Formats: sequence, structure tokens, C-alpha cells
Amino acid sequence: MGALLAYVFGTVAGGLEMASVGVPAAAVISSFVVGLLVTVVAAVLPALRASRIPPVAAMQEVATPDRPLTKVTVWGAVVGTAGGALLALGLSGRAGDDWTLWTILGGVLVTFIGVALLTPLVSKPVVSLLGRIFSWSVPGKLGRLNSGRNPRRTAITAAALMVGIALVTGVTVLLDSAKSSITKLAEDTINADLVISGVQSGPRPPSFDPAVLDEVRSIPGVRAATGIYSDLGTVDGEKKYLTAVTDIAALKEVYRAEPSAGSIDTLGADQMLVDSKTAADMGLSVGSRLTVQLSRGDAHAYTLSGIYKESDLYGGFVMPVQATRDFAIPQPTQGYIQLASGTAASQVEPQVDRLLADSPEVSVADRSKFIEQQTSGFDQILTMIQILLALAILIAVLGIVNTLALSVLERTRELGLLRAIGLRRAQTMRMVTVEAVVISMFGAILGVVVGTGLGAAVVRALRDDGITELVLPWTQMGLAVVLAAIVGVVAAILPAIRAARLNVLGAIAHE
Repeated sequence: MGALLAYVFGTVAGGLEMASVGVPAAAVISSFVVGLLVTVVAAVLPALRASRIPPVAAMQEVATPDRPLTKVTVWGAVVGTAGGALLALGLSGRAGDDWTLWTILGGVLVTFIGVALLTPLVSKPVVSLLGRIFSWSVPGKLGRLNSGRNPRRTAITAAALMVGIALVTGVTVLLDSAKSSITKLAEDTINADLVISGVQSGPRPPSFDPAVLDEVRSIPGVRAATGIYSDLGTVDGEKKYLTAVTDIAALKEVYRAEPSAGSIDTLGADQMLVDSKTAADMGLSVGSRLTVQLSRGDAHAYTLSGIYKESDLYGGFVMPVQATRDFAIPQPTQGYIQLASGTAASQVEPQVDRLLADSPEVSVADRSKFIEQQTSGFDQILTMIQILLALAILIAVLGIVNTLALSVLERTRELGLLRAIGLRRAQTMRMVTVEAVVISMFGAILGVVVGTGLGAAVVRALRDDGITELVLPWTQMGLAVVLAAIVGVVAAILPAIRAARLNVLGAIAHE
């Protein structure tokens, strides 16, 4: 599976040549250690139950009554509440910078355990409701009743599919919401008709010749062209990302920047700007003297001449264009082009594209295409996560197959009696298939609900960080339920064939 995933990722990345498959010793050792520990932990409760069976009861032919769900429901409510509290603590940011991520991950894990413990309580009514879809025939009715016969087993079987789909749904909600929020913010903030940029795939961002901007300004219909330079330096000993602009007034118009203090209309050779959040964090005000060390040259003192209002899209220190001679890359990494009224972007874009012929790593695009390029990384991450969903589905299929195989074995005599009173082989297979489909759809629906809830909670908690749009992936959620139904059909193939091939007389005599 690792080799297959590496091949798929390499193909998605654009034909990336993969090295030979490597199997480190740590992977083998950790697999055996984790597998052994998980098996031992999973065996504790069944072993305790087995050890408590009275010998007299074991020698008698008695039925095992269904245990009440009170205890597991109470534990599920307690664990679920604890998981929700951990999530709330982590998402609120009160757990501390070093513990926030671990608190959130722990909250997700504990919440999943709580939901799993509560699953038997909701499985019987939900499974009964889902089963009514197939109750138009006798095999469908029998399959519905069989799927709700043992709520605990149904819950355990559906848990694997529930966890996988819940994780993917939650991450999809988060990524789609982040993408939508960034897109909306960019559309509301960036006031440029064309953008020159490239996709950074290494340690150095792509750049282009500064002379291109001068030539762009001479194109008929171009009102302004602004270049953005970037560098990593130190400000009063602290590492900070720094930007420089060719025209501060044009940048003010491009990003719709508003002054918070001082002036942001002009920028002298020894002056710089900063956003209000950074200024508050560093205790800066207009007139503050700052020592800046760029990638090259000597340290230089700058005066803070203005503070602009913070934005979720841009921020940090803004340097004058004269400082770019000491930047690690003394070339612009982005360019913003504003057109005169009545000039179409499609008329100017080809001309700018020809000017960038010597810089193939950058390109020009209109604002909508530029925003789409900047958010394309979310789609790649989501594709990788969906590929990993295939592994979760594989595990779920094996779990459903095991459950159905045990169910067929336990109901050998019952199946023989059904066959004896007229249930045909095809109807027997349909009965087992309905049982599998109902269980898998139950796991998928539960996963979609839990994943949507967790994803929405994270999005709500990140509202102050710029993720303001909540997007629910209805298509993916519907596809997950349909895929679960297909998974149920596939998982039922072998158990259904085995149930249909039972010898009727032998099954009736089975004890």
C-alpha cells in the first residue's frame, strides 16, 4: 500500500520519479509493537467476560440474553463530554502554545471514543429506519431485522467506516471553508486587474526582471504597475519577513490599506511601515527607531513613519524600494497591474505575458485566476486525504465481512429453517446483502454527521483567524453514503455465497 500511495502521489505531483521502495527497520518493529499492544487491549474485555461465565452455565444449552445498554451509554456520555471539553479548551487557545495541538488531537480522539460508545444506543432505531428502504420484499425485511438484532456488534462493525469518513468529512469541511474564506477575502481586498506571480516550489520564490514593470507601464490601458519584493531579515534582533514596494501609494490602492497611525502615503529611504497587530505586539509607535539587518549589507536604522490597519491577507514590515539592493533576491516576486477604465484584462494580458518570456517560472493572470492558483494547494491536500480514505474503506470492508461471516455461522440452523420453508438461494443472498448495506450506510451517515460537527466546530473556533465562511461539502457527503452502500454490497459477496450454499438438512440438524 505504501508503494502504491507513493506512485499515486508521484503521478498527482506531475510525473515525479519515485525512488525504490524502502522498508526501514523502525516501520517493521513499530508495526509489530503497535499490533501486539492493540490486540492485547482489544482482548481485555472479552477475556474478562469469558472468565466470568459460570461453569454450570457453560455446560448447559442456554441462550445468551442481550445485555442492557445503560452502562455503555453512561460511559459514552461521560467520555464524549470529556472529549468535547478538551476540544473546546484546545480551540479556545487557552491550553498554551505548546499544548494546543495536542489538546485538539486528544479531544478528537476522546470524542471519537465517546461517539463509539454511544453508537449501540442509536444503532437500533437508525438501522431500523434505514432498513425500511429495503423492506419491500421478504429478504429485505429479514435483512433489516438481522442488522438490528445485535446493536453492539452493529456499532463495532460500523465504527471503522464511521471513523474514516468522519475524519475525511471534517477535514473537507475545514479545507473548503478555509479556501472559500481566503477567496472571499482576496476578492474583497485585492484591487488589481492582473497579477504577476509564480508558484514557489523551493526555498527561493520565483522572481522576474524589475525592468518588466517599466515596460508594463508603457502598455496602452495600464494605469499603474507595482512590484513587491520579499526578504527574511531581523528587526531589533527578531526574525521577520520583510517586503518592499516600488510605489507605496499604488500598493495602498491595491490592498485597500487604511492608516492606523501616521502616514502611509509616502515612504522615504530611511522609513518603514508596519501593521497595527505587529506594532502592538512589539510595542511600536510612529517615530520608533528600528535596526534592520537584511540578508546582505550592514545593519541600518529606520524610522517607523506609519502604521496601517491589520489584515488577514497581508501584514508585516514594509520597506522602501531602496532597501531591495540588500535583499537576498533583489528582484520583485509579485506584480500588481491596474488598468484604466474601459480596458479589458484580456487585451493587456498577452502583452504582459510576452514581456515575461525570459522568466518562465512566473506568469500573469487576472485576479480570479490568481486567487484560484493561490488556493490550489487545498485541493491537492484534499485529494491526498481522499486517497487515504480508500485505506479506511478497505479496513471497514474487512470488518463487515468478518461480522457477516460470524453472523452466518451463528445462524446456521436459522438459515436452514428459512430455506426449508421456501427461501430461495437468491433471496438468501439478498437478505445478507441488505444486512451489510444497512450496516455500512449506518456507519457512513454517522461518520458524516460526526465529521461535519467537528469540522464546523473547528471552523467556528478559527473565525478570529480569518476563516469566516462555513462550507459543507454536500456532494462529498452524499458520495460517501453512496460509496458505503457499494461497500456493503462488496463486503456481502463471500458471506452471502456461503449462506446460499448451506446444506438445508445439515443446517437444520446443526447445533
